[in-house]
Amino acid sequence: MPAASCPAPIHSPPTVHPDFEVEVAHLSGTVNAMIRQIDAWEDRARTNGADLETSLVMQDTAEEHAAVLSPHVHKPYFGALMVRIAGKTQPMYVGNHAFKDLKGPHSVLSWESEVGGLFYAQTLNWQTPRGLTGTVLRRRQLDVRDKALHGVTDLYDAATGETGGREAVLLKRLSEAATAGMRNVIETLQPEQNEILRASAGTSLCIQGPAGSGKTTMLYHRLAWLLHPERREHRARAEGCMVLMPNQVLARYSARILPSLHLEGVTVTTPEAWATSFLGLEKLEVVDRTLTLLLTDTSKVRRKAAWRRARALGDLSMLRVVRQYLHQRIRANTAQLKYRAEVSLPGRSTATLTLDTPTLQALVEVVLARDPLEGLRSVVRRAIDEALTAQIRLNEDELMTLRRQLSADVTQFTSKIVTGLLPVLSARKLLSDEATLRRAAAGVVPERTIQVLLSDPLAAVAKPRRSYADVTELPVMLAMAALLDGLGRRVGRALEPYDHLALDEAQDYSPLLYALLTRATRKGHITALGDKNQGIHGYKGVVDFGEMQTALGSATLMTLSRTYRSTRQITELSSKVAQTYNRAGEVVGVDRDGEAVLRLTGGKVAALCAQAVRAMQQAGHTNIAVVTRRVSEAEQLAADLQYHDVDAQAIVNEQARYQGQVVVVPVNLAKGLEFDGCIVAGADAAHYDPGVEYEARLLYVSTSRGMHALALVAEGELHSLLR
Repeated sequence: MPAASCPAPIHSPPTVHPDFEVEVAHLSGTVNAMIRQIDAWEDRARTNGADLETSLVMQDTAEEHAAVLSPHVHKPYFGALMVRIAGKTQPMYVGNHAFKDLKGPHSVLSWESEVGGLFYAQTLNWQTPRGLTGTVLRRRQLDVRDKALHGVTDLYDAATGETGGREAVLLKRLSEAATAGMRNVIETLQPEQNEILRASAGTSLCIQGPAGSGKTTMLYHRLAWLLHPERREHRARAEGCMVLMPNQVLARYSARILPSLHLEGVTVTTPEAWATSFLGLEKLEVVDRTLTLLLTDTSKVRRKAAWRRARALGDLSMLRVVRQYLHQRIRANTAQLKYRAEVSLPGRSTATLTLDTPTLQALVEVVLARDPLEGLRSVVRRAIDEALTAQIRLNEDELMTLRRQLSADVTQFTSKIVTGLLPVLSARKLLSDEATLRRAAAGVVPERTIQVLLSDPLAAVAKPRRSYADVTELPVMLAMAALLDGLGRRVGRALEPYDHLALDEAQDYSPLLYALLTRATRKGHITALGDKNQGIHGYKGVVDFGEMQTALGSATLMTLSRTYRSTRQITELSSKVAQTYNRAGEVVGVDRDGEAVLRLTGGKVAALCAQAVRAMQQAGHTNIAVVTRRVSEAEQLAADLQYHDVDAQAIVNEQARYQGQVVVVPVNLAKGLEFDGCIVAGADAAHYDPGVEYEARLLYVSTSRGMHALALVAEGELHSLLR
């Protein structure tokens, strides 16, 4: 009897949102309104002023407005709100750029505005500037591309009770492939992320979040929010902001987000590059010999000693040691100094101005007690100037003339008071000469710390052939410069505070560096983001976020609770690693199912890695990282992969630029980056010592880089945490 034939399956047509056509019409109207406005701005006949010069200025301004708005025509907005205010219901549209439709209902709110922020928040009520109460009736995500509407998703609707759309939109975005640059996530900001980036503009923030929680992205989005005019007195300028990243690879990777957030002009660099530039040491090679020892030396005794010395160099107490050293040197320089000058003013007889040694010493002591942020040199000079000019009764014009006469002489005399105090040489003398260190540290740090500072656990680590600066000593050099001449953003010959400083991988900044950065920016204008679980540079970092808050003086601690980067399978594995050294290290991810973690053993690492690369490429993944334990392994593995028909770029130093596709990168340079797939090469006890917490931190970083796929490769047995 023949088998009964099965009827063909019936596929239901995709559900079309009931308001789809309404939204299509509104989008078309908005696009046309923008085009009309751009045409009006570009029509020079409409921008005529009272004279030629005024007309040219008006035309240039109009063309600038047109150039700014033009890129947003293809995607005017991504979200919509339905709100009720004073008994009236009205729609509001939210996009990357504000647009005012002067002749119709097609205006767009900027996402950085207070009302635009309602699109992301969970709150339903807010107060308008006029004191009225507004209520959110609906939040809607609109998928707009190339001037066309491709989808409508209700995130919240009071009428239907719909509340689940936000997670669906997020999962769709997270399923997309990785890129060679950091993503703009304005369209999918989650409520907890939105709360952080919109936290009080005049308060410094310490933000803890697991790998993949969007910390670095939040850092840039907060800067964009701070640039908005609604921030008023706390508003920042792009050129007045600086972002510090842990290495140049990540700095270049993340800086690609700047144009999409209108952050052109923001400085993105590393703490070491900024410090050497500020100190005028750009030609010096910057090295981290402590990290070299930690990554290569098998002696636990030497690694512990190197860790302790690096921690001591970055301790907050070192600022007091440096201050005491400078005070001692300045007092010694002043002990025999006295000042005498002959001055003459029109219509007056010649006058003699003097400062004897006791008077000068008393003046200097007043300055030293103040610890001025602008630096000792300039304040001492100003105090001398004021003491001298006070010796003659003068009117304003005569006072200006006198100061001009004294200027060069007083500057030269001030130089004698701070003679020999060059930041680099003074820091090295302080750290290398036992007698000098003991005098400066007396009463500040205990004897055991002095012994640690005088030790040399890095003796076996090769030094560069040319002049160099070690990253663990740079904060001490910077402290010398800050106390002598101030710290901040150079504008010509002057220094001014940064508008805002944003610090990525904040757990790896020393307390001393934090104290210096607070001197370099406006009060309450530091955003520091980090993850205790990823503290692989803890030797130059903070023990916990409490220590970070102390170093900053005052800061609000906020937490990102979820990771958005990886699939459930990857997140569960990396969380298991983190909990071995941090009981509170459990990482909570989104409910995004993915491929099983691939475990490959019993062969040569290069061959197994090539097998994993091909498997990921066949699954549709493009940007793939092979993460090694050491730099030398990355160089060799990249070369070996060629023999297995895999073209891989080796990223082995900070000068390399991540361009996508397949890369081989050591774990210390992989932190902060994300890839479609990640392959941990040498995922065994031989590479990651199970008995050392530091090694587990490295393993956590390695296993948390992949978005969609993770492979673990070892010649023998896998690490016990990865089986």
